[in-house]
Amino acid sequence: MRPLRHGYTNDTRGDGAVVVKRYQGGIDEALRRGTELSVLERLPAGLPVPRVLGVPDGAIELEQLGGMHGQDLIDEGLARPVLRKCGDLLRRLQQIDVGTVFPDTAAGTGWVVVHGDYGPNNMLFDQDTFRVTALLDWEWAHPGDRIEDVAWCEWIVRRHHPRHVDALDELFGGYGVRPAWARRRHAAAAKCEAMVERFRNGPAAARKKWQENLALTLSWKE
Repeated sequence: MRPLRHGYTNDTRGDGAVVVKRYQGGIDEALRRGTELSVLERLPAGLPVPRVLGVPDGAIELEQLGGMHGQDLIDEGLARPVLRKCGDLLRRLQQIDVGTVFPDTAAGTGWVVVHGDYGPNNMLFDQDTFRVTALLDWEWAHPGDRIEDVAWCEWIVRRHHPRHVDALDELFGGYGVRPAWARRRHAAAAKCEAMVERFRNGPAAARKKWQENLALTLSWKE
């Protein structure tokens, strides 16, 4: 098996048919693995997610789905169709009954299924039609506010692809609504704050990186 590109925290390797994802990072590996397994088993049919093929110690084996990585397509100047499809799929995801994926979620919360790291960084696309062929990396999934994933998808673009910020109109067009900027920035900053806290007793370099990300996020204007 060969290492797969765009893996930031975990060791992910594939052979064209099977992906083995081994959880790393030094913090909460077992929790993240358990979350991803549970969510993939409970998501309804029709979403472009990989099948679980095996559960070796400290890892999971997944069906390897085809497609081109969303960030590679953005770097090729195709941000608009990619972000339109990101918005389309997120709208569909948020229509799922959250209780089917997270059975302990109290009724009446208004919460939705939150991917937790939603964006072109965790998506594969058909490079001709831009159909989403895979939404990957569910280890951060949880029930929560619908603003979280749309704000984070925007954050990925602003942080890693600033030349394509003007294409964010397509994200909101596909999603069906453009939430207020104050809410979007607040949600993205809250995620950065959570990552700073996560690494409070972890690697100093990781904590510093997220402190810098937080400061940058708070400096943005729409």
